[in-house]
Amino acid sequence: MTRKEDIGSMLSTLEGVCREDGPRSGGPEEVCREQLVRLFLNDRPIGSLVASPSQLRELGAGFVLSEGLAESVDRVEVSGDRVMVHGSAVTRPLEATTGSSGGLSAGRVLRKVTSGLSIDRDEIFAVIAGIVSELWERTGGAHCSVIFRDGAMLAKSSDVGRHNTVDKAIGHCVLSGIDLSCCVLGCTGRQPAGMVSKAVNVGIPIVISKAATTDEGVRLAREAGLTLVCRVKEGRFCVYAHPERIRRLKETDS
Repeated sequence: MTRKEDIGSMLSTLEGVCREDGPRSGGPEEVCREQLVRLFLNDRPIGSLVASPSQLRELGAGFVLSEGLAESVDRVEVSGDRVMVHGSAVTRPLEATTGSSGGLSAGRVLRKVTSGLSIDRDEIFAVIAGIVSELWERTGGAHCSVIFRDGAMLAKSSDVGRHNTVDKAIGHCVLSGIDLSCCVLGCTGRQPAGMVSKAVNVGIPIVISKAATTDEGVRLAREAGLTLVCRVKEGRFCVYAHPERIRRLKETDS
């Protein structure tokens, strides 16, 4: 079951002068809040992120798993701007590469996706329809990610950063004991290699996005065995990798 987002903690109200087909007017405008978050894994600093100040436990858990820094998470503690994750850290060295998604190991495949999950093509639009972010509607400045299983939404997360929304949604499921190999990830954000690798590292088999992908995002999805569906809009979508997980893909509408 999804936990309702704390929208109030992610908003600030500031004065602005706005104009829209008429005389200008002044008044309060809602904008997204952002803060610097410092991440620790087993008491060792692993980096900092700029994020919306909500679901920070989920952010920490999802980040260390989706970036391949940990195999599992035992608990997460939040104190001020410090997010302290405790779990089973990987022992192999990681290449600290910062990509367009903001990750530390963008583009590296740590595992293959072997899930036998498949979905009907109509479920693609159902997932996208679920990406309704109150934070975006009120500010126009946020991304959103959702996780579905068997047609039901299990997680929804909003943030100023598209990569943070994925980490928060993943973290929510992990902390709830949900098997991600049976799930579908839906996103508003672009899918470069660094975003695709997040899903691969936690075993999510299908990623669906309103936005576009990149050549490296497609290459990584094909190599890792992940189904990548992008540019979903008004009855249209494009499957760039592993279309075998989409049922009725080649059938024509009657």
